[in-house]
Amino acid sequence: MPKKYKLSKSKRFANISFEGTDFDGLEVRCSLDLPFRTALEIQKLAASDDDADTVKSNTIWCDQVLESWNLTDDEGNDIPANSESALAVAPTRLLSALVSKWSQLVTELPANLSKPQNDTPILETLANSSQSS
Repeated sequence: MPKKYKLSKSKRFANISFEGTDFDGLEVRCSLDLPFRTALEIQKLAASDDDADTVKSNTIWCDQVLESWNLTDDEGNDIPANSESALAVAPTRLLSALVSKWSQLVTELPANLSKPQNDTPILETLANSSQSS
């Protein structure tokens, strides 16, 4: 029997910073790995013109992707990295920027999948082998 592989071993995170922007100094840690169905649901809801769908999309994103941040209120109190707090206090442009940057990062291939294997990229090798089957 082949050795079992735990999905948690490959879990990826991104540390997003906003240097040189209005949010200079803000650091956010986001999960880059979530179930495909959840990612599709976020995209579908985000593309909707319905305000309720937009709120639901951001709620799912904040609860399943947002891991931590160094965001505080004006008195220096930490703002929890969850949907309840984020949707209540974070500016729309901040959440939009976060989701946009995360969307770019989550669709990038891991470096080890883009490395050449015998002068042929791995994804091309996989595609060729699946076509010949």
